[in-house]
Amino acid sequence: MTDRAKFRYSAHDGVLEIEGTEAFVSKHFEGLTDIVRIMARHTIVEQKSDAAVGDNIPTASVTPNSESNDQPAALSTKETIESYPEVYSEINGKLKLTVDIPGDATRTKQTNAALLYCYGAALMGDEQVTSKDIREVCEEHGCIDTNFAKIFEDKTIFLSDGVKGGTKHIKLTFQGKKKAKELLDA
Repeated sequence: MTDRAKFRYSAHDGVLEIEGTEAFVSKHFEGLTDIVRIMARHTIVEQKSDAAVGDNIPTASVTPNSESNDQPAALSTKETIESYPEVYSEINGKLKLTVDIPGDATRTKQTNAALLYCYGAALMGDEQVTSKDIREVCEEHGCIDTNFAKIFEDKTIFLSDGVKGGTKHIKLTFQGKKKAKELLDA
């Protein structure tokens, strides 16, 4: 007998559901949660009345860019780039790093700049950024060398797709998000 698993998202019964073996659901879970996060930011969900809630599933009223007391704790502490004014700024709709990039070596600074930039972009709703944008940030902060693309080979912190020598789309792994958060807290 195979282990069955199920992932379900409602957004007031708009429903996004995947069901199958545990391996199948786990494989697609990360990509789906990114989609759900983006959808949740742009979806207004009205709270169901207690009579409409059949299985005692807690519901929450979710509106873009707002916090509500009846939201679960994980949603009520939404971070934005405004949470880190000493690190991030938005100029003409473009994310800027306004902090000296920490690190002793150029490669460390490049990695830290990429971590901070990817995390800030995620706070603005862009889960993926281009390597071209990260290169510009590194150039602005004077922390770029000839092996720029090598920093994305660390698959424990960066996920990338694209062709070798071309522009890649970069996204942080869970470990990458953790390291970026540690940089922000330091």
